[in-house]
Amino acid sequence: MADLGYYKMHALIIDDFENFRGTLYKMLMDLGIGNADSAASGEEALRYCKARSYDLILCDNNLGKGKSGQQVLEELRTTDNPCSDSLFILVSAESSKGIIMAAYDYEPDAYLAKPITPKALDQRLSRMIEQRVELKAVLAAQKAGAEQLAIDLCKELIAKGSRHANTCHKLLGQLYLKRDDIAAAEEVYRTVLDNRELEWAQLGMVKTKLAQNDFIGAQQWLENILQANPLCMKAYDLQAELYKLQNDSEGLQNILQKATDISPLSILRQQALGDVAQQNNDLITAANALKRAVKLGENSCFDKADVHSLFAQATIDLFSIDKELAKPFLREAISCVNNLEEKFGKTNLRRVESLLLESQLQVCSGDQRRAQEALSSAQAALGDSKEEAALPVQIEMVRTLRLLGKTDEAQQRLNDLLHQYANNEEQLQDLDVLLDEPRSEKNKLMVAEINKKGIAFYNAKDFTAAADAFKTALQKLPNHVGLRLNYVQALIDKLKTRFETGVSDKIQQTFTKTSAIISPQHPQFQRYRQLNDVYNTVMRTYEKNKRG
Repeated sequence: MADLGYYKMHALIIDDFENFRGTLYKMLMDLGIGNADSAASGEEALRYCKARSYDLILCDNNLGKGKSGQQVLEELRTTDNPCSDSLFILVSAESSKGIIMAAYDYEPDAYLAKPITPKALDQRLSRMIEQRVELKAVLAAQKAGAEQLAIDLCKELIAKGSRHANTCHKLLGQLYLKRDDIAAAEEVYRTVLDNRELEWAQLGMVKTKLAQNDFIGAQQWLENILQANPLCMKAYDLQAELYKLQNDSEGLQNILQKATDISPLSILRQQALGDVAQQNNDLITAANALKRAVKLGENSCFDKADVHSLFAQATIDLFSIDKELAKPFLREAISCVNNLEEKFGKTNLRRVESLLLESQLQVCSGDQRRAQEALSSAQAALGDSKEEAALPVQIEMVRTLRLLGKTDEAQQRLNDLLHQYANNEEQLQDLDVLLDEPRSEKNKLMVAEINKKGIAFYNAKDFTAAADAFKTALQKLPNHVGLRLNYVQALIDKLKTRFETGVSDKIQQTFTKTSAIISPQHPQFQRYRQLNDVYNTVMRTYEKNKRG
């Protein structure tokens, strides 16, 4: 026991029950641990961890009110603090899959189920600390950024036949990937896999394939991993990365949905799912995921003001296409924006943003008086600000004025912004989100290229690819009527070849959104009416055939 240096170690016990803290303290003292501190909450523990370094942290997952053990682990692993690489044992009386899956995202060094026996704790500690002692020089070099020294030390341990050779190989692969020495990393993983099919080495192979832009190879490895272990969350994350690299937003949403179904307590995946679903105009999925992300963020270091704002915006957008579906989200969305300043700090622009989102949400709730009050407060707070930092809230102001039916005022403010930023390409790109035709050169070129690409797919009768092309552009230019109608035309022709309820729903939602932004005077209004008639004819034919 003394050889492992227990007597030199300083431990931290985190649990909200005093009796259990006392029990763990006695176990550690009996094992020979030199010193141990105790904390009754996650917040108290993090204060301790900012003040000094601990060799070992034993933390209960359920800490009552405030941060959970998982959230303590997340913060220690992802922020700059003296305990970022401390040995961390997560303790829990709960055995639900969701809690265990979420905890393992940030890889505690061990997971112990209550009740804990002295023997179980001794066995787990001795294995972890023995490995930590043998790899001490490697880990110190890695932490100091001396990558070549860490690589050399790993190789030495492997050559000596260390019982921790697998861990050395794992570290070696990580070090090579960090240095972009992809060939060397691949050789390490292949060497390991020639002997045993270890999951971490298979995941390493996926990373090498992604780094080489070998998407087919990466996909093959991912399929093998998930077939063997459908609960491998790191594989889902790499699959999501693959879809991002391929600009496949539908695939990205689907894999994030699968991942969050398996591990619903992962805030980062819920945030990512909400974001991509919003881009894909799947607003019910976006609202649900973002609502969960806001809830999970209550005590998390990963909570972000942008996620709260996006939840409010998803609710507003959902209301524009289906009032009944949006109703369950309205109260929480209003509460969410009302608490933005308290949660993320008071700034004038944040106050204006929260008031504008509240105004739009109050319109959705049917409270015109509160909507107008919030708008007036936002206008007073914003004043006649011309600073570029205010542009996002100026854009939100135009949206709010439009929703309140103040179309002339909205157009005047938009005209003023277009005049102010007439020679600023970057700001014009931001303003294009409000326009039915882009003003920025970059987005004009994008529309031309997308139309050319989409029309080519359409003429080749690849209606799915055509719709996907137009939808990609609509993510950046949601008010572009021409793109919107091209998108719906491709979907209608896809529906003609094979009826799918999901495609029909997308067409209906697109028409609902288009009806809110197009006027009878618009050059594309006649085409909009014609496509509506075609769609209705398709639906009548389908219903007739189904009946008979």
